[in-house]
Amino acid sequence: MTESKILTRPEAVQQAEAWRAAGQRIVFTNGCFDIVHLGHIDYLEKARSLGDRLVLGLNTDASVSCIKGPLRPVVNEYARARLMAALEFVDAVVLFGEPTPLELIEAVRPHILVKGDDYSVENIVGADFVIQNGGSVQTVALVPGYSTTKLIEKIRQAYQ
Repeated sequence: MTESKILTRPEAVQQAEAWRAAGQRIVFTNGCFDIVHLGHIDYLEKARSLGDRLVLGLNTDASVSCIKGPLRPVVNEYARARLMAALEFVDAVVLFGEPTPLELIEAVRPHILVKGDDYSVENIVGADFVIQNGGSVQTVALVPGYSTTKLIEKIRQAYQ
């Protein structure tokens, strides 16, 4: 059942068009989501509350390794995609392997692009595209103290 929410890029484009035709507002966000924690859940709930449908761009394993280093991800892309798809407030999960989600954002054409408030709007990849196409870019407050990197470090320290 949750696998049906994991879409290829062409499937995501088709689904977004159907939602758009039905008058639904599409929210897009992206990330690695390696070792899911409270910060991820809170962030995605807040993102989804800004529209009717939430499309989540999920970094592939190769792109996570490029961003976070050779020891990451801890959880593989299939498992991460299933975990994200299992969340009721995530409507679609689309893997992307490019260095940034720009091509996916341009394909999906969301009404609202969301990132955490550790970003400024001018530094969010795809912001210009979304704004130029009549959409908006929002940042949402992050739960302080939660990050996968901090969680991994805490585990390492506990088991050394």
